[in-house]
Amino acid sequence: MANSNSSQALRGSLSVFFGASLWGLFWIPLRYFDEAGLETMWSVSAANAAAVLVAVPVAIWAGEFKREHLKWLLILGAGMGAANILYLAGLILSDVIRVTFLFYLLPIWATIFSKLLFNEPLGRARILAVIIAFVGIWFLLGGGSWPVPENLGDVFAIFSGMAWAFGLTMIRGKNDLGSFATTAIHHIFALIFGLALGFVLFNVSPDLQPAFPTLSDKAHLMLPVFAFGVFMLWATMAGQIWGAKHIAATTAALLTMSEILVATASATLIGNETLPLISWFGGGLIIVAIFVDVYGSSNG
Repeated sequence: MANSNSSQALRGSLSVFFGASLWGLFWIPLRYFDEAGLETMWSVSAANAAAVLVAVPVAIWAGEFKREHLKWLLILGAGMGAANILYLAGLILSDVIRVTFLFYLLPIWATIFSKLLFNEPLGRARILAVIIAFVGIWFLLGGGSWPVPENLGDVFAIFSGMAWAFGLTMIRGKNDLGSFATTAIHHIFALIFGLALGFVLFNVSPDLQPAFPTLSDKAHLMLPVFAFGVFMLWATMAGQIWGAKHIAATTAALLTMSEILVATASATLIGNETLPLISWFGGGLIIVAIFVDVYGSSNG
């Protein structure tokens, strides 16, 4: 039984790690959609709409929509959907580095929620891993002064990280909820919140969020958006939610940081952006933090 649990935890860790790593490449199709006239919230909403078309039937086929689970599915789906949209809104409204740092306080929130809600044992290895990851993200983003919230976008980033950490904690604590159902509800709420926030941002600041596009003019984007929504967005989300059911929330939060490692590396290699040595050092610290948590915690 112990070997079975260990194997399941390993698969869960790999699922979260590789799913989050693929998120680090999302900037490539999103940039393409943006340049094609499907800007920001509209491209995200369209991708989630595509994901819903597959996620809901799959969850129904799997028999995971159960009445007794409905309350928690709605709470969890709303929280995780809001987390995604708030993070993207933060990137629009504020400085990218500050928003990224404030969102990736994620392992700290996950540790706190796990302890408060489910009395999850922390252990010295897990606490050390969170500290190393915290310092690593600071170095990765260039060092300097510690960022503090300065505007609404920064506040969105903090609440996004908290909402995602809460989601990871509840997935682990309420692991009787189906992964496919949780994923489907998440995409539904992300679609609703994305459209709503897109219209709000357009009315408040149309220079940041243009008007809703004429769909007939974007027909050529339907297939790429559908492919992105299903094969990248839905698939990686379902994999991460399944994986998070089998590992501690703090571990899932640390593994999720692989997203920023891949995003930074891909922007350097593909986007011709430069990355200073201090950032590479920070990325290395994040990897160290993941190993400290995964192996240190498993060894007591």
